[in-house]
Amino acid sequence: MYYTSLMDTPRPGKTRVTSVSLRAETLEAIRSRAGKQGVSSYIEEAVQRQLQREAVDDYIAEYEAEHGPLDQAEVAARAERIRAHHAAHRGDASPADAA
Repeated sequence: MYYTSLMDTPRPGKTRVTSVSLRAETLEAIRSRAGKQGVSSYIEEAVQRQLQREAVDDYIAEYEAEHGPLDQAEVAARAERIRAHHAAHRGDASPADAA
């Protein structure tokens, strides 16, 4: 059975089995992209990314409630520094690295 073979792949942390309903097209797209990692791991990673995004959104909303709106130019500059840092640690060359 397809699901049982996915459960044989060890993943860090405690897991629980649940049922999720997805459109057939969505599930097929996931299966085609998941590869050896498996559908459950693919969905786990996608949900973790979404939770991180929501946590950042919550943090920004709390910050702005206390300090006012963020300076978008400063946000863009910091984002570029973060991208350059990650690119440098991956060994990528990008225009930001040349500055």
